[in-house]
Amino acid sequence: MIGPSAETLIRMGAKQTSLIVNRGEWYRLFSPMVLHAGLIHYFLNMTALWFIGKAVEQCHGFAAAAIIFIIPAVGGTIMSAIFLPEYISVGASGGIFGLIGACIADICINWSLLFSKHVNSSDEGTRFRHMKVLMWLLFDIVLNCLVGLTPFVDNFTHLGGMIYGFLCGLSTIERLSTDFFGIATSALTRIRNLFVRFSGLILSVVLIMVTTAVLVESDGGASPCSSCRYVSCVPFPPWAGEDAKWWYCDDCSRVTADAKLDSSGYYSLALTCPDGVIEEIDLSDELVTDRQWIRRQLPNLCRKHCENLFAS
Repeated sequence: MIGPSAETLIRMGAKQTSLIVNRGEWYRLFSPMVLHAGLIHYFLNMTALWFIGKAVEQCHGFAAAAIIFIIPAVGGTIMSAIFLPEYISVGASGGIFGLIGACIADICINWSLLFSKHVNSSDEGTRFRHMKVLMWLLFDIVLNCLVGLTPFVDNFTHLGGMIYGFLCGLSTIERLSTDFFGIATSALTRIRNLFVRFSGLILSVVLIMVTTAVLVESDGGASPCSSCRYVSCVPFPPWAGEDAKWWYCDDCSRVTADAKLDSSGYYSLALTCPDGVIEEIDLSDELVTDRQWIRRQLPNLCRKHCENLFAS
């Protein structure tokens, strides 16, 4: 990423659940949105923010754009802190996905006009252009979620930000008046539109309160759903063997072990699994004399002998 170390990011305010919960550093729910892992990360996010944020601000104003960016950024960070407590994270991705979610909300609430044959009867190409915009948004979402399945990219911030952005968009984005286009609106439709407008922001605030309460009650170290990490990371490639994948999503990379040595070499290994269980591994048939080889094999031995591959 061409940027600072993890320790520097933590000092600057990166999201780290243990510091938020155990030391009361709640500012870390806000500070990650203005921090980046390096120059590449910064320029990619700023490019996305320039195109999407600029369009939203020009169409709906600064206040709406600020709400749509900040609330999803914070909400996405809270989701990440709950489900990925062991990872630090920084970046404006939650807010950017909030803007994408708001664009989807804009399309949904104005669907009847954007894709109406009556409104676009004079220019059939307009409906096609609107459809292309929708397809590009969906493609961007899918692409970023696929990138989010790689290590060190946080899909919970992405998806959480998009959900909050969609809800905030329902409340802050102006609905086009159908009367202007000669399409009558019933009283029931107006009531429904009013309900949707108020419910989006209210539901966003309620979700942030609920998830914050869940975060407060957590221990800051263990995820309530260990398997949920596969939403943000998938071992790849799936066709490779267990010891030949490009990356893994378990905690075996952090295991430790005590090796027993005699005159012929290392004959036994006490491997401490990610959940703290100690597994005794017989190495007498291996004739191992290289300590560094054992160190390199610890993750593979963990995946082979440990029942639980995640820290508890």
